[in-house]
Amino acid sequence: MPRALSFLIIGSLAACSEWDSLWCLPDAPPPAPPWSLGPELPAPRLESGVTSLGQRVIVVGGFDQSTAQGLRITPEVISLDLLTGTWSSLPDAPVAWTHPNVAAASSTLYVLGGHDTTTFLARGDSFALDLGLPDPQWRPIAPMPDGMERGAAAVVSMPPHIYLLGGASTSEALATCLDYDFSTDTWSELPPLPSPRSHAAAMRLEDGTLIVAGGLSSLDSSRPLGDVWALPLHATEWEPLAPMRRARGGCAYGTVFGHLICAGGEAGTGAVETVESYASNTDVWTTQDDMPEPRAGTRGTVIGGRLYIPGGAAALQFEPTTSLYVFSFLDTLQP
Repeated sequence: MPRALSFLIIGSLAACSEWDSLWCLPDAPPPAPPWSLGPELPAPRLESGVTSLGQRVIVVGGFDQSTAQGLRITPEVISLDLLTGTWSSLPDAPVAWTHPNVAAASSTLYVLGGHDTTTFLARGDSFALDLGLPDPQWRPIAPMPDGMERGAAAVVSMPPHIYLLGGASTSEALATCLDYDFSTDTWSELPPLPSPRSHAAAMRLEDGTLIVAGGLSSLDSSRPLGDVWALPLHATEWEPLAPMRRARGGCAYGTVFGHLICAGGEAGTGAVETVESYASNTDVWTTQDDMPEPRAGTRGTVIGGRLYIPGGAAALQFEPTTSLYVFSFLDTLQP
């Protein structure tokens, strides 16, 4: 949501709960539709950064209170272990931001810029947390180049590179794209997008091609985008691809079995429940089952072929939720 509003699972084999059914054995009841609910977040979250490390869903920062409660921004970092189905806390981030650009690689969690305070001041400070250490502590890493500060970028991780595509500065949506190389702790620029956008969805193909879909061309949701662009490896210009079926920004996205999944988001004055998948080999968008309710103001992450969508809001209001929706793309492929 932009600024104008802006499991080791242990259970009976004879009967599985809705969540357990994701791991049921073949003699269990038929699989549920592609949407299910996972363990609720321990506290509400809105406009957080979301990523995954191994079998853990990680949520960084964001609003943890509604407008009526004071619209607080939290530095807390929480993690869901899918093997146990339980949430726990990681060391607090050194900053309390919304729209942080978050990624993970190997055992390290990265926060690369974001928005500070409820005025959404763009920051370029960056930090890393090595969870493989006995006592992990956040450490500063190279900040974004001056004038390139942003939050709400489309984030793609392909070690040792983390790409930030578009995003929002304090005053406008951005077309510029950045490449952070954590092996050298350096930043470089990629060719800019054909038009500015924040809150876009993105993926990277095996051949190195980057794909960016949709987004918001303004600092609110009044101008959603549906165009899609590709930047082949070493290319100097983005190339057009088939547009999305529904223009929007802020969808929870991830790559599942080579398909870019875009779930929910926002357009105009409302949150969106529409789900689409993009097959890069055919350049075709396919409409999938809607989310159980509209959802905006959150990111997504993929583990084991499933897209996890923590928190967010059901309308374009500062009303963070504790829900965890799970989309199983494999279930959509069954006859």
